[in-house]
Amino acid sequence: MNAKGVAANRWAWVSEANRSESEKTLDVFLYEAAEAGYEAVEAADENLADGVRRYGLKVCGTYVSGPLHRPYDELNVDCAILKPARVAAELGADYLAINADPKGSWGRRERKSADELKRQGENLSRLAEAVAPLALRLLLHNHADSAPLHLDDLRSVTDFAAPSVGICLDTGWALVSGDDPVERVRALGPRLGGLHLRNHRGKTPTEWLGNGDMDVAAFVRALVETGYNHWLTTELWHREDTAAAISLLEAQRRTVDLLRRLASLPAPPSSQVQASARPERSR
Repeated sequence: MNAKGVAANRWAWVSEANRSESEKTLDVFLYEAAEAGYEAVEAADENLADGVRRYGLKVCGTYVSGPLHRPYDELNVDCAILKPARVAAELGADYLAINADPKGSWGRRERKSADELKRQGENLSRLAEAVAPLALRLLLHNHADSAPLHLDDLRSVTDFAAPSVGICLDTGWALVSGDDPVERVRALGPRLGGLHLRNHRGKTPTEWLGNGDMDVAAFVRALVETGYNHWLTTELWHREDTAAAISLLEAQRRTVDLLRRLASLPAPPSSQVQASARPERSR
């Protein structure tokens, strides 16, 4: 496989149930990402440059969200999308993943109409044009929790968006929606431009990628078969109901090691993080 490397999404650290709020900082995230063996992070923060340099990390991309099914002028494009895109691009990012927010509320999601799905695809095409001068690829991130909603969002890309628009497949939400991530990789083919990797048992996230309903080895084989050559970005989620028996840092280490072994990726240079660089409140 010609994957670019293994990267970490910041959400895992921000959402960890057993971590105190004082430890959910950018510096702790970057330090622990480097300690776990990641090469890059998915984030966009105006204070990110010094941290990634300190810990020897790259920035692979960034993640935003918006009600893509609504008219384009309601998306607050300049502030909500282009501002973080510029920050990420200045740090050498490769992609901008944008979440398709639901129609209705997160707790009471409604199915988007055919016209809204068409508009969503057209909006994605316009956004892809807007970020192209920044050398960023635009990717739709799936975040639906049922099969109809999940497939609708994917179809807004495959049926209505320009070829320049790709998909960042979140395996966790795919599993929750009843989809098979292995078969989805094969179905998406060249449209697959990014990943958020997480495993589940039923609807509950597992503590690391190697445990859960998804056959990770089969998933990586499918990536190889389809010629995937982008980042392997993880997004673990230690919720209360995950009942994690290991720390998030250990879960990240195991996940990185698994992905490197299955994808035959070389290990990065040894961490250059010094003890003196360890954030004071990091565990």
